[in-house]
Amino acid sequence: MTWQVALAVAAALFALSIAWKVRPSLGPRRVRRERHQALVEARARLAAATSPAERARALCDAGDARAVAVGNLTSALGYYLRAMRSDPTSPEPIVRTARGLARRPRTLEMVLWRRLGGASWEGPNRSAALAALTELQRVYAGSLRNRRRATALAHALAALGQPVAAQAEPPPSGADLPPGRA
Repeated sequence: MTWQVALAVAAALFALSIAWKVRPSLGPRRVRRERHQALVEARARLAAATSPAERARALCDAGDARAVAVGNLTSALGYYLRAMRSDPTSPEPIVRTARGLARRPRTLEMVLWRRLGGASWEGPNRSAALAALTELQRVYAGSLRNRRRATALAHALAALGQPVAAQAEPPPSGADLPPGRA
């Protein structure tokens, strides 16, 4: 009888953990309706878009609507990637992607590196590449806390003629290494 009690307790804990993870989606229906309405409007604007900029804006709006919902990160990511492909010369989809994926810094890092590796940094794509570098530098300086990468990206931005936000002074040599590695 003891293994049956343990099994019942484990099943109850599992059910509680699932309920805890989906609790935001069980919120007020008014909020869910507003999110759904925003997605429907964005899709309608996407169908009616005539220029790449309009299409990218509609895709970003759809991504924003999906990013706030629980469990829809993959859908939001798809919308953001389509927006970047739709208008590769504009920095707006990159900035909107960074804002929409701010709570997922690893995913944002992957998307931004993918964007930087997929298109030229020269010519009409220069402003989009600079926006991606700037957002990556913010991610590394902020939530991912990788001082070396943030400094490297700040140097890259400075070399490309882009003003860089003020940063803290770099640590003394070896100060950010684990003990015994300096």
